[in-house]
Amino acid sequence: MTDNISKLREIQLEMLEAFDGVCKEHGLTYYACFGTLLGIMRGGGFLPWDDDVDVVMPEKDYSELCGHKDWFDERFFLQTPVDAGLPHFAKLRRNGTTAFREDFTESLKKGGHCGIPIDIIPLAEIPGTGCCRTPTLQSREKRNAVYLKSWFGTPGTGQFENLKLRIPAMPRKVLNEAYGEWMWPQGAQICTPRHWFFDTENGYEVYFRRYTGMLDEIEGKKIYLFGAADSLRIWLERFGLQEQVVCTFDNDPNKWGKEAFGTEVRNPAELPELLDEDSRVIIVSLWHQEIGKQLEQMGITDYFVYLDGYYDEKIGNKVVRREDLKDGEVRIPKWE
Repeated sequence: MTDNISKLREIQLEMLEAFDGVCKEHGLTYYACFGTLLGIMRGGGFLPWDDDVDVVMPEKDYSELCGHKDWFDERFFLQTPVDAGLPHFAKLRRNGTTAFREDFTESLKKGGHCGIPIDIIPLAEIPGTGCCRTPTLQSREKRNAVYLKSWFGTPGTGQFENLKLRIPAMPRKVLNEAYGEWMWPQGAQICTPRHWFFDTENGYEVYFRRYTGMLDEIEGKKIYLFGAADSLRIWLERFGLQEQVVCTFDNDPNKWGKEAFGTEVRNPAELPELLDEDSRVIIVSLWHQEIGKQLEQMGITDYFVYLDGYYDEKIGNKVVRREDLKDGEVRIPKWE
């Protein structure tokens, strides 16, 4: 797992350069906007607290782009609102990488491509007004903002790190409408890093398997758990796989050699020597990110994570996931 912000930005710049090249080649208009435009106007690059990239496109150009995924080479995937995952607007994503938002379990349930993205947002014209807006955004302030079309007009250019990007003809007017009176050059520092986590070297498929495949082909496996707090109790009660559990591990030395919920607790240093092809390691802890890094430092990369909220409760003697249930098979509450 790699979470270096500089590497993340390097990949986003690579995507921006490819996106800019496609737009130039095919005569499409776009404008850097929101935090990206703010970064251009303030210092010529990424804002210190920002970790995403925003561009907007007039609807006609946006629709043209969404209909031509093949304009991008194999490094990239153009995800549109009709693709798996159903994003609110198009995203250009880097294959072989991972970026999850804060609502991580919702991302797992939606599926779809979850590589590092840049956001491509449609700029919708309000007929008969000479104005436009960005109605697909989830932020109420930005969704309700109304811009004069003349503020965008013929694109200018602005420096963004090592790239020259297209910007609105009147960038300060656009930013004032998006962020309010933002006291140039201070203010509008309300955005925070957006990603739950990202990995610049491993594809999101690794994480989908790790976080959703815990029960796949688990029959007959020797199960080694990691975590000796209440998540262990929940896991043992929910899945009824105690007969396959060898032991659990925990980083608290005071728990070693004792039992937690009827399960022996051992020193994590012992784990690598115990594993073979019939073993399955499952993290049952709120600290799964930190424990995952610990396992990887020990040379253990084939492990799974139990997320309370992704897996359904045990129904009868069968453990199922909600997406595996057919309509009418059993009545369960919606994900909330």
